[in-house]
Amino acid sequence: MSATTPEYAWLNGRLVPWDQCVIHARSQGAFWGANVFEGVRAYVAEDGSLNAFRMDDHLARLRRSMKSLRMEIDYSPDQLARACADLVLANDFGTDAHVCVVAYFGMGNGFDPMNTTTETGVHITSTPVPRSPAHDRGVAASISSWRRISDDAMPPRIKTGANYHNSRLAQHEALRNGFDTTLLLNARGTLAEAPGSCVVMVRDGELVTPPGTSGVLEGLTVDTVAALADEQLGLPLRRREIDRTELYVCDEVFLCGTMSELLPVTSVDRLPVGDGLPGPLTRALQGHYDDAVRARGKHPEWLTPITAENGEGAA
Repeated sequence: MSATTPEYAWLNGRLVPWDQCVIHARSQGAFWGANVFEGVRAYVAEDGSLNAFRMDDHLARLRRSMKSLRMEIDYSPDQLARACADLVLANDFGTDAHVCVVAYFGMGNGFDPMNTTTETGVHITSTPVPRSPAHDRGVAASISSWRRISDDAMPPRIKTGANYHNSRLAQHEALRNGFDTTLLLNARGTLAEAPGSCVVMVRDGELVTPPGTSGVLEGLTVDTVAALADEQLGLPLRRREIDRTELYVCDEVFLCGTMSELLPVTSVDRLPVGDGLPGPLTRALQGHYDDAVRARGKHPEWLTPITAENGEGAA
C-alpha cells in the first residue's frame, strides 16, 4: 500500500483496508459505469469538531438517482450516514475530507452487462481535501467543443458514473489547450455546467444560474448559494438560460460544487471576466459559505457531526 493512500475504505457493510475495496471488473458498475454516487464533504470547525455538509440532502439525491435506474440496495440512508462517519473517523486525516458513496450493479446473467440484475452493492471511500489555492486566485475557463448530455439520452439529473465521461472529455480537452477548466453548452447552445460543478453568473448585480432543464445536475451547492444569497445579501438567484456571449460581458462567474466549493472564474476563452479578478459578490458568498460549512452560520440543520456516538445518521 502506498503511504499516500488512506488506510481504510468501506465495502458492503464493513471497513476494509483501502486496497481491499474492490469489485469485479465484469460487474456492471465497473464495466459500464452502471452506478450512482454522491460526494459529501466533511469540514473541520474552529473548535476542532468535524461535520459533514448536507449529508441528508446528498443521500436523498442518491436515492432519486437509484429510483431512476430501478436500483435497490441493502442499506438505509441512516446506515450509509453511519458508515460515512465511521470511515472518516477511522482514517483520521486531521483535515477536511471528501467522502464518495457509490451504489453499483453487480453481474448480469451470463456476465452480460446489458442484462437486468438485482445484484447490487455499495462502496465508500474518503480522501483528505485541503482547500485548493484556486479558491483565492480563480481559474481560467474555456467553452468546450463537447456538448452537454441531455435528458432524452443520458439524463444529467441521474448522478451516475457513466455520465461523467462527458465531463472527462471536456475537462481533458481544456487542460490540453492550456485552461484550468471548461464550460459545457447544451444542445440548444446555452450554458449547462462545468465538469462536476454548476455555474453562477453575476450580471448587472443579478445572480443567474441555468435551470434544471438545461442539462445540469440539480446541485446542492448552488441550492446553498441561493439560500445564502437571499438571506445574507438580499439577492435572489434567478434560474434562466444563459447565452455563451453573456459569459464574455458579465461581471462575475463562479463554479459551485462539493469539490470546487465556490470557485471564481476569472476568464472565459481568454477574455477577462469583469476586471479579471474574483469579484466582490463571489468573495462575499465564499465567506458566507465558509461560515455555513464550518459551523459558524445560521443553518445547523445542514451539518451532521462526525462522532463515534453519532448513531442516528444524518442530522
